[in-house]
Amino acid sequence: MSDEGIHLFLQCHCRLCHLAGDFLPYGTTLYIAVDLLHRCAADDLIAELLDPKLDRLGGRKVRHVGTSNTLSRLVDDIVQTAGRSEAVHPLPQVWRLYLSALVHMQTTEDIKVIQCFREMPLKTGRPSHRSP
Repeated sequence: MSDEGIHLFLQCHCRLCHLAGDFLPYGTTLYIAVDLLHRCAADDLIAELLDPKLDRLGGRKVRHVGTSNTLSRLVDDIVQTAGRSEAVHPLPQVWRLYLSALVHMQTTEDIKVIQCFREMPLKTGRPSHRSP
């Protein structure tokens, strides 16, 4: 990630923590961002993946926030959707998909972020955090 990419992640994380009213793991932010992107219509998802802004968000700084099987399935679904589009070639790298998800989360309405957060335990099979 670039410094700008790290800043974007931290903005999304702080926003989610504020909306949840709790301290949350960084992996939760990544999961919510990817799930929100996964919920997009195919055309919107493709547009997000092709956003030229993503190039400046990527960089040499590698950060690990933790993933899960559920997150991997969402990523696979998004890559498959991108693969059905002739607009996306080659298929997006995972880092680009993650940054695309964060850019999308940044502009998603609070109510949709909260809804996604509340539904997370049902999708992941993990106990819920304190929710809004």
